[in-house]
Amino acid sequence: MVMFPRQAIRWPNGARLAVVPCVAFETWPADLGRPDSMQMPSRRPVQRGALFDRDLSAITDHEYGERVGIYRMLDIFDRLDIRTSFFINGINAERFPKLVAEIAAAGHEVASENWIHDYSYMKTRDKEQADLQRTVDAIEQVTGTHPTGYLSPGVTPSINTPELAAELGYKYWMDPQHEELPYTLNVGGKSLVAMAYNLMLNDYSTHSSAQRTARQVGEIWRDTVTYLHKESEQYPNMVTWGLHPYLSGRPFRASVLEEFLSWAKGLPGVWFARTVDIAEWWAAEYSDHQVEEWPNFTEAGVPLNQIGRD
Repeated sequence: MVMFPRQAIRWPNGARLAVVPCVAFETWPADLGRPDSMQMPSRRPVQRGALFDRDLSAITDHEYGERVGIYRMLDIFDRLDIRTSFFINGINAERFPKLVAEIAAAGHEVASENWIHDYSYMKTRDKEQADLQRTVDAIEQVTGTHPTGYLSPGVTPSINTPELAAELGYKYWMDPQHEELPYTLNVGGKSLVAMAYNLMLNDYSTHSSAQRTARQVGEIWRDTVTYLHKESEQYPNMVTWGLHPYLSGRPFRASVLEEFLSWAKGLPGVWFARTVDIAEWWAAEYSDHQVEEWPNFTEAGVPLNQIGRD
């Protein structure tokens, strides 16, 4: 893997910092709330041996997002005139076609996760491919357009994920966590723009990892943007992270989110973009800026795409 020295790039219209508050609009599989579930619960799961082994509170807690939270978040974006990217499970295009169509009609990007919030590393290549094709078809049926960007549920790709995304016509991939700016990833004879959906800022990860309050999470977002905005005087940059309607759509969290977005929008040179806007700009202007070959991660410090090739 070739390492590149830091170089200044430019964004459209002289922007300094691209900001994308992505929304993950998800539905969880049938094991949610069960003792053996692979899903991350909001509280301790029902104990093994329970006569009724479903935690209905956990299930309905997540349903809050689709019933209430997503509408509150859409209202916030509308008030602040922000257009962003929604990464939806394919099943939600099928379950909520009117809502997904309205998201697209409002100018937001409808990108995708896979069919439902399960984990790619548990699937064969054929199963992952079938689920992803089903997702593409469902979104095209509702929006009339092919989703451009892909994010794995739980940000848990398999070794096959980027190749499948490229084969199925996606243009960018959001799972890698090792860069701040995009780069070009060559995979299976095709290329993707690789960008980071920043797990360190994700509303779930940031809150649950230390039981932080919504205000403390807002401080992390503000500190991140403050630092990057100052640094972007010399090195224009970007920041994307995930918001979940069942979390950030709650009133006490939505209040913090709206305050933060309003503050960030007032900073000079901040570009509230959709991830598709960034990917298209990068592909047009910087496709040769940093090019890597899949697989481009390391094992024990050794680039995987070099193992066995010396």
